[in-house]
Amino acid sequence: MIEATEDSKGYWNSYSLYYGSDDGVFRVYPGNLQECPSGTSDYDPRIRPWYVAASSGPKDIILVLDTSASMDHVDRMSIMKDAAKRVISTLGGSDYFSVIQFNSFAYHLGGSGESGGTLQRATGENKNSMLATIDSLEAAGSTNYSEGFDLAFKTFEASTLAESTSGCHQAILFLTGGIMEHSETALFDLLDTERAKYTTKGKDPPVMFTYSFGATADERVPKKIACDYRGIWSKINDGGDLGESMGAYYKYFAYGLGNATNEDFVAWVDPYSFAIGGFLGTTASAPVYDRSVVPPILVGVVGLDFSFAAMERALGEEGQASKNAVIQKIAERSVAVCPKLELTYCQLESLRKYGSGNEVNDEATCGDSCTIQPLKSPLCSDTTYPAKLWNNLLNEGRTYEERVCCSVGSEPRIANTLTYDEIKELACKEESSTNIGILVGIGIVCACVGASCCVILAIISPRSYTGHGP
Repeated sequence: MIEATEDSKGYWNSYSLYYGSDDGVFRVYPGNLQECPSGTSDYDPRIRPWYVAASSGPKDIILVLDTSASMDHVDRMSIMKDAAKRVISTLGGSDYFSVIQFNSFAYHLGGSGESGGTLQRATGENKNSMLATIDSLEAAGSTNYSEGFDLAFKTFEASTLAESTSGCHQAILFLTGGIMEHSETALFDLLDTERAKYTTKGKDPPVMFTYSFGATADERVPKKIACDYRGIWSKINDGGDLGESMGAYYKYFAYGLGNATNEDFVAWVDPYSFAIGGFLGTTASAPVYDRSVVPPILVGVVGLDFSFAAMERALGEEGQASKNAVIQKIAERSVAVCPKLELTYCQLESLRKYGSGNEVNDEATCGDSCTIQPLKSPLCSDTTYPAKLWNNLLNEGRTYEERVCCSVGSEPRIANTLTYDEIKELACKEESSTNIGILVGIGIVCACVGASCCVILAIISPRSYTGHGP
């Protein structure tokens, strides 16, 4: 493939392999030097669908948002809208979702009133429609928690009957900015009844994430919901980063994915146009765990881009019919595997304390019987990395072929001076029992081989990034 002609070169000349860390660091292989005029980048891999899909698996998500009069203070509505949009933007084609607003009553946002309604698949079209509809929310009325939860459980039930569901894990993200103005006893009776419908069938009830937002928000009841039903509660002050807190919900699923049962899990995202070149393709991604600690800790996600044009060319089939078949297969793969989640009580306590953003939340824990472990891997000590590792100047001025191929040890490449044969010789001469020159048959034109080059996949291309992937 390295000897591809100019007319087929465009099929491959796009980013192939990349890694997003749990700290938000992003790396691309092959490296590509780019300027960042502002000095910073807004691109955060942790909120991209390819990252969340790999770290959480298929899921059904319902956002239950308080639109009572208590939200009409300190710009709470605007902050809540942005946070809800962030959560929806993380969803991928294997996910299903709905948004419910509640005050004195509860309604499907963009739906059909107080009852009925089902989850919708998180396609680009459905997500964009909901993002636009969220802007129409206004604050008014009382704060009736029961109405919001009741409609959420009805939605799950109706969606199961209509087969409008991922068939996998379910979660309710419940946010309030006020004090519950109706019967607490009735609320917990409702939750007990609805959860029993799952447990009596041997199924896991929806995970409940509760958020108390602002100075006037009830803290006791939302926290009690989380503690009583194996959920997670977060307190966010007025002006705090609600989006960061709500967007961290995937960590619950990521923590549960770390066991050996799910070690081969791979996620697929809906087809999209690549930011570079406009080629239509998809991304396969998988979680990366630090298994030197117990339990394993998510450290990031690795993703691999697949261009439809490259797939069709590799398979010897081109045209719309082939493309449609590939798209259908990807859609089927995206919901084909439901990973098994196994979380201990102490793991839940770790998530409650550390899993809702960047701040440690001691108030969110539900007991004192655990030694709570941080959700971060220990960092290497006494390690100094060479400057050229960070500034990525080695790839400045190089062609795509020169960037994608490498040799172990010395660095003989000089930009624009090597022929295809010379590049091929440098890339393929290393002896190794594992040759990843063509990853999954069509992934990379000519990649590094051997253990040393595998390290380069993760670190060769530190740079600012302005919009890759879905």
